[in-house]
Amino acid sequence: MTTRPSTPEPRRKKQLVHKVVTVPGNFQRACDEFNSGRFFECHESFEEIWQEEHGDVRDLYKGLIQVAAAFVHISRGNYIGADRLCRTALGYLQKYRDGGAMGFDVERIWRDTADAHARVVALGPARLDEFDLTDRPVYQFDAAKLRVEAVRWTAWGFDKDGISIPTEIAVVE
Repeated sequence: MTTRPSTPEPRRKKQLVHKVVTVPGNFQRACDEFNSGRFFECHESFEEIWQEEHGDVRDLYKGLIQVAAAFVHISRGNYIGADRLCRTALGYLQKYRDGGAMGFDVERIWRDTADAHARVVALGPARLDEFDLTDRPVYQFDAAKLRVEAVRWTAWGFDKDGISIPTEIAVVE
C-alpha cells in the first residue's frame, strides 16, 4: 500500500480583527509567553500596545519586542538576526535602565540581554544552535507600580489617574 503525501492546508487569508485589550493584560500575556519560550507570540502581544503608544514609553515596548524577536532568531539559528536585534534592543532599553519603567526592572532585562548577546557572539554562526534557550532574561512587571508609572509616562491605555482603560484595537490576524 502506498501512502500519498498529505496536501498542505491552504493558508488562511489574513483579516482585520477588532479586539479589546488592556495594557496590564497584554503585559501579563507577553511575560507569560516570553517566559515559556513563545517568543514570537510575546512579540505580538507587546506589538499590539506599541502600535497604539506614541509617547515616551514607546521605545520601552520596542526594546522588549526586539529582545523577544532576537530570541526567535536565536531559536531558529539565525545568527545575523539574533546579533542585530540584541544590539538594537539594548539601545532601545538603555534610557529606561535607571529606575525602570512601567513596572519592569529594565536594568535586569538589559543586563540579561547583554549577557545573552555576548553568548550569541561567542558561539558565532556555526555554533548558535548550542545556545541554551532556558538561560534568558525573565520578563515580569510589578503590577503594583503600574498605576504610578502610567501617570509618570502618560502611557496609552490609561486615564489621567493611571487607571487601565479597556480599549478596542484593530489587528491583522
